Amino acid sequence: MSYHTNYIGYKQNANIGTKFIPIYTGEPISSVIATAGATLIASWNDWFTRPAFDANRLINSVKPQLANIDARQRLALVLATSQKISPRARDVGAENLFLWYKNTYNEDYKVLSIEDKDYYNKFLATAIQTQADGNNFWANSQRAMFTNQELNFNANPVEAASNILSNVTKSTSSLLLYIGIGLGLFLILKKKK
Repeated sequence: MSYHTNYIGYKQNANIGTKFIPIYTGEPISSVIATAGATLIASWNDWFTRPAFDANRLINSVKPQLANIDARQRLALVLATSQKISPRARDVGAENLFLWYKNTYNEDYKVLSIEDKDYYNKFLATAIQTQADGNNFWANSQRAMFTNQELNFNANPVEAASNILSNVTKSTSSLLLYIGIGLGLFLILKKKK
């Protein structure tokens, strides 16, 4: 008796796994993410009908793989995995993937390039700006970002100053705050004369 497995509606067992392809340094992190995303092998039958459950299932299938790769590939796999998570489970991704990654691999910032860390921060900042908050999505995403000190670790002074200025000007509210402080100081000093 033979079974036909190529008809519409046939479902194979869901196998979740990850296969890694060597990634060479010098590539932009976006290329590394694309490679990591392309190597995520998963059966998508019935995935994301329960967004939070399925997001956790995907995250938990990737976590063991993160321990066995270098910091850059780890960052790329985290970002690639997040892109496979349903937008309806963005809070789960922020807490159980990004924040977990930042807390678990809290020394990665020492070996990652400034560009890679900046890309990661911009990815999270874009998500905060374009998606609604819910279940601490914004707060967890912000807590998962690299701090200015981590971002500028091992940076030369010109890169560090550029990154700080870039971070200040990214947020209109931060820029307005600094302008307000500067204007206030100017007025106070002017009155003392």
